[in-house]
Amino acid sequence: MKLCLRLLCIHQKKFLAKKGKRKRLKRRNSILCPHPAPIYIPLDLQISTLLRLPVKSLLRFRCVSKLWSSITTSQYFKKQHLNITSSSAPPRLLIAFQDFHGKKLMLVSLPNPYVSSSSSSSSSCCVPYKDLNVFKINGKLVYNAVRGLICISRLSMGICNPSTRQLQFFPQLKYKEDPKLFTCPNYFVGYDSIEDQYKVLAIDRFHLRMEHKILLLGREEAWREAPCVACPHVSHTSGLYMNGTLYYGASRTDIDPRNNNSIIVSFDVRLETFKIINVPSKVLPMGYENMWLAERWRNLTDKTLINYKGKIGVVENARQGSFRMWVVEDAEKEEWSMNTFYLPQSADGLDFNIMDTFYTGEICLVPKELTDPFSLFYYNLEKNSMRNVIIEGLPVCKLKRAQKISVTVSDHYENFMSLET
Repeated sequence: MKLCLRLLCIHQKKFLAKKGKRKRLKRRNSILCPHPAPIYIPLDLQISTLLRLPVKSLLRFRCVSKLWSSITTSQYFKKQHLNITSSSAPPRLLIAFQDFHGKKLMLVSLPNPYVSSSSSSSSSCCVPYKDLNVFKINGKLVYNAVRGLICISRLSMGICNPSTRQLQFFPQLKYKEDPKLFTCPNYFVGYDSIEDQYKVLAIDRFHLRMEHKILLLGREEAWREAPCVACPHVSHTSGLYMNGTLYYGASRTDIDPRNNNSIIVSFDVRLETFKIINVPSKVLPMGYENMWLAERWRNLTDKTLINYKGKIGVVENARQGSFRMWVVEDAEKEEWSMNTFYLPQSADGLDFNIMDTFYTGEICLVPKELTDPFSLFYYNLEKNSMRNVIIEGLPVCKLKRAQKISVTVSDHYENFMSLET
């Protein structure tokens, strides 16, 4: 009996010792690894953080919670995100390679390649392929880009958001007169900052019909007639968007084409009204009867409208080492100025197409013949200097096989806008 009690005491001591050891270990673990308490993050701080993320991350983070999904899909969030993106960082660059005989557009988005404006004419930079976003969409032509959206066409007009890779085509235009006669209108997309609306203007290129249409993105599914146009005209250039107004070069159809019928048309996106800026005969290039037509009786132009320090500029494509630029100094008084710019010797023998002015105020020039690796050139109008940006990894050899390739370059701000109506 005594032996049993002794064994029981020994066993109890061992048990208590083990139990105390476990308690000590548990107490130590609780000190080292305390149980995590839920962390509360204020809603306004969550929204502020999400607003500073790129579109690619926001698309992934929609799946985190229902709250984040509802936040990032609201119109207020999308508008605020674009405002922050466009004001806090330089825009990206969007390059579109258009094959007129194919069915695909190749879009290339890359980080801002600009260097300091104080750089010399010999400066250059190289953008490696790993920094590029390359994707293809159905389409043939690119018209213009506004606040992260680009206007394209195939058989009908479409709007593409390169950031979300959304593409939406809209119904084909239906005309009252000669509806069966095929025509390809010019499209221009603009933005109304007051009502926060995107609108597309379609200008008929058939001079005997002259029906112009408007489409309100996200609000309308069908084209409607544009208000009364100041005078009948056909458009020749791509659109230039500045401060709520679209501009494009055109020719009046109510004037004898043997006389100067060149005009610049302005379209107020919010009020949907047209105004005319006359092109004086004294500013026409020598040998031209029309500012826009590069070849007589053909609807081809060698000129581009640009934003030159808040004024309308008209720049001709560079060839034989120089190009000219006209600036509308006073539209009402018909006062224009003209300057000739000369390219450096390194660009001798190259012909260029002129793009718009960019973030640094420079003009972008694209060689008419594709180079491998692909290169862009930037001309500083103030210093008369030029630099180049080399973009590695693009399939230029495959592009060269196409019969006719056109390249357009534009500033691109990341936009989270949905294209669904």
